[in-house]
Amino acid sequence: MTMKSDSPSTSSQDVASLRPGQEKRTRRDEFVKAEADTVMFASARAMHLPDVITASAVREESYRYQIHPRRTWLSRAVLALILLMQMLLTLRMNNSAFEDEALYLYVGHLEIAHWLHGAALQGDYPSYFSGAPVLYPVLGAAADSIGGLVAARAVSLVEMLLATTLVYGMTRRLFNERVALCAGIVFAASEPTLFLGNLATYDATALLLLTVSAWLVVRTTDFGWPAYLLAAPLMLLAVATKYATLLFIPSVIVLAGLAVAPRRGGKAAFGRPIALAALFAALCAGLIYVAGPDYMTGFKFTTLTRFQGTSSTSSLLWDCAQWVGVPLLLALIGAVAYTKKPATDPKGQIASAGSSLQRALLGAVLGGTILLAPLEQIRIHTETSLFKHVGFGLVIAAPIVGGGLDRVIGDHFRRIQIGIAVWGVALAVGMTTANNQFNGWPNSALFVSAMAHYLRPDARYLVEVDEVPIYYLRNYPDAQPSQFTSTYYIGYFDNTQGKLLTGNDGYIAAIKAGYFQVVAYNYSTTPATDGVIARALAQSPLYRLANVIPNGNDTVRQYIWVKSG
Repeated sequence: MTMKSDSPSTSSQDVASLRPGQEKRTRRDEFVKAEADTVMFASARAMHLPDVITASAVREESYRYQIHPRRTWLSRAVLALILLMQMLLTLRMNNSAFEDEALYLYVGHLEIAHWLHGAALQGDYPSYFSGAPVLYPVLGAAADSIGGLVAARAVSLVEMLLATTLVYGMTRRLFNERVALCAGIVFAASEPTLFLGNLATYDATALLLLTVSAWLVVRTTDFGWPAYLLAAPLMLLAVATKYATLLFIPSVIVLAGLAVAPRRGGKAAFGRPIALAALFAALCAGLIYVAGPDYMTGFKFTTLTRFQGTSSTSSLLWDCAQWVGVPLLLALIGAVAYTKKPATDPKGQIASAGSSLQRALLGAVLGGTILLAPLEQIRIHTETSLFKHVGFGLVIAAPIVGGGLDRVIGDHFRRIQIGIAVWGVALAVGMTTANNQFNGWPNSALFVSAMAHYLRPDARYLVEVDEVPIYYLRNYPDAQPSQFTSTYYIGYFDNTQGKLLTGNDGYIAAIKAGYFQVVAYNYSTTPATDGVIARALAQSPLYRLANVIPNGNDTVRQYIWVKSG
């Protein structure tokens, strides 16, 4: 006796016996049934219903999100081109060491010498640094020992390239490959990405650690064990590297819940952020206890009680519009469009999107993160480091930014010209602003070379931005940090008056007494103080103007006065 199959599908023999018209209708019915099983499977998972669906529906669900290997390799090839573009745009910028670079790298060398040989540190760096001096400065100094400033900056370039790669991976997991490429190409062309990729400071390292944390909480959404908790020590390391990273940690914690909600439901959506936040807080408490009061002083001084500036709200908004204006607009478009409809193309593949409320929350958290740094620095009216801090928000917002560019392009690339134009604007603005920032400080190559000729044993030097000559001349025995005074602060004991003088009075008295062997200024960082110093030098018979050096542009000159005799 022939047994009949329990499957509702028609056998191949039955199909073969049908007329052509009947065969089409039968296969259409099978396709509709499979689609219905897929929808039922997704609904059952979203509502936590028992697994009453058939095995064929499970296979169909996995098939719907399976990506053809050829498409994957093509996407990765495009990503490689994006990374190549980012590298070339970053390396086109060239300038001597920025004062922060010089300071961090020099302190890193001191830390290494202290660890290896017990050398003195010559300063209480944890009490005023904006990141732990034992982390990035040591990494940067190690690279500097191998290949100088170029090698130290190369570390930052590699870190920013990795950040772009992880942005692609995170976005691909949240949406799809097309959105991931859009996110990568906008992020790679932005001002913070290009600038930080050629700057040997804390920022690139901290941003990469933040990106790895965000990628990890997204990548582990389908893991059966709590692998997402591995993000907690990475977030702690990011904050320790640069304290201002703490502002963006809540976004990563919330993302851990929003990313898992469509796949595992409300229990995981609430449980994961709570567990991640608790572990992060516990690790922070432990690190604070181990680090000691000096580190807490530095953290409070540079982050919690940061100084109030004088920058106007309008000027800060204008600067932010230049640095992240286009990505912010794309993030708004992406968040609204994703809330209304998950995919650009109704038939396109996209990751589990969840309900409209879940999509709205994801778009708001991702897009809103780009506003955190601007809002915080508008609150304290300071522009210092804002051009770098906006990059931390952009790396979290990048997936929804990519979604915005994807919606501008439209399904089947119907508005590809508009998409190219929008990205072209983002690229032009990113290149221009990054280049302006990188050329924003005087090139000190000629100045340092000239300064080396005037060094004397036990001499003292008054230099505007003294971190730069200290870094470049660190191998000279007559150019040690204790011999330098900056135009930011002076404490000079005047024997004639019998008291300690600071500020302009201190500079004037020291120059009258011939206290400095060399005085150098350029009216760039402290112009008011420089004017006082210049007048005192002009009135003193002890000094002569030895050199005037152009510092890379037509507006800045380095004036070098040397003690006569």
